[in-house]
Amino acid sequence: MDDHLTQGHWARGLSQQQPAGVAGVTRQAVSAVESGHCDPSLRVALGLARALGVSIEELFGHGEPADLPGYHSRAAGHLQVAAAVAGRIADAGVSSEPAALAYDLDFLPLASERFDLVLPSSLAASREVQGLLKVLTSPWLLAQLASLPGYDPSTCGERIR
Repeated sequence: MDDHLTQGHWARGLSQQQPAGVAGVTRQAVSAVESGHCDPSLRVALGLARALGVSIEELFGHGEPADLPGYHSRAAGHLQVAAAVAGRIADAGVSSEPAALAYDLDFLPLASERFDLVLPSSLAASREVQGLLKVLTSPWLLAQLASLPGYDPSTCGERIR
């Protein structure tokens, strides 16, 4: 990111809160953009430029237009993605449900999967399979699975004939 953001515009005597309010983002979001920890979404970049009375090119440097909105950056992990969305630095992101819940964000799964363990009926009466079924239907395991976001243990241990 170009030094224009930190050296030119904040030096005019503006606090981070002032352009944040005009741009509709948090002061923390402005700080993250200013320090180079996050690249803003197009909406945030436009809002900051408008708040400071400059073009995006002046605010973020003279790079290629495709580089200006900041969608070329990546967060280091699920929590960082959720933090960027919660801080209104990003509009959306791919993250895990626990990370989204940690930041009180809505979560929309990209996919839903079901896994079935299929065993030959000739083994159904064996001591090993009966022990496995006992574990799979135990209240302890069902409670553990139910406590994990995104898991539905309602059919765990179900026998289909």
